[in-house]
Amino acid sequence: MEAAEQPGRFRRVAPTGAALNWSILLVLVVIWGSTFAGIRMAVETIHPLWTVAGRMASATVFLAFFLLLSTALSKKPRGDAQEQITPRAIIAYSIIGVFFTATPFVLYSTAAQTTGSAVMAICNGGTPFVTTLAAHFLVNDRLTGRRIVGVLMGFLGLAVLVWPEAQKGLGNSSLFGIVLAIIGAALYAGGNVGTRMSPRLSPVLSSLILIGSGAVVATLAAFFLAPWPQAASIKSITAMLMIGLFPTAIAMILYVWLIQRAGAVFVSFTTYLSPLWATGLGVLFLDEPLHWSMIGALALILAGVAVANLKLKST
Repeated sequence: MEAAEQPGRFRRVAPTGAALNWSILLVLVVIWGSTFAGIRMAVETIHPLWTVAGRMASATVFLAFFLLLSTALSKKPRGDAQEQITPRAIIAYSIIGVFFTATPFVLYSTAAQTTGSAVMAICNGGTPFVTTLAAHFLVNDRLTGRRIVGVLMGFLGLAVLVWPEAQKGLGNSSLFGIVLAIIGAALYAGGNVGTRMSPRLSPVLSSLILIGSGAVVATLAAFFLAPWPQAASIKSITAMLMIGLFPTAIAMILYVWLIQRAGAVFVSFTTYLSPLWATGLGVLFLDEPLHWSMIGALALILAGVAVANLKLKST
């Protein structure tokens, strides 16, 4: 008798296929949607450039430790456990780390000094647009009318969600900061597609190369462009380490894994869902009012994600 058929034995049930993809997407939304509070605490006494450098450097340490631990605990023979790390793979992930991860981090940190978060959220809403177009031409992820409608619905939902705050901050936001945020969104989209096109490595190893290379450049930028944080508080340092561990290290592993599995366009919808989660946290835990616009945004964003990504069954 097979083990699965023996009485008293229970088979562990885990989500697979599309259910697993959506589960990981929601985990990323929760992690990234909760990041803003940590960044705000970090930049209270640490310059934004050093905050970026610190989060990426600490994430590199976390990823290296996780890789060593997982390798030591692996039950595979040593020869089977080793991956084929080619120069092409190192170059590809290093380019993504420097130009499409560290650079947008710096751009958004700089833009945050003169641009409101709601305005930046709208600018960042361009990420799925650029991702969808680039994926169509570069990775044969076909651009369909349904996908375009889904992206537009998601963006409209994002606009409904943040427009009241964006109107307040638009007049106080500098054109320079808005341009930086738009460029950052385009670079994020390039990172989505570039990760999809890169040679397949394990999510942990590819994340280590990606974040590690970005950490080097971010640290150099901070060293030459920002004052050393001599008076950094324990609160800011702790916040910086936490955003290095969760939104950078852990989320990057899930991000690479999900892009390799489900595609760049699917993952890009975290851009719309993360602000929705952050708004929900404010309503639940910070006594912020629940407006009709939030409910409308929720409906539009979820419908847009569904329209763009759910597969229609053929009859």
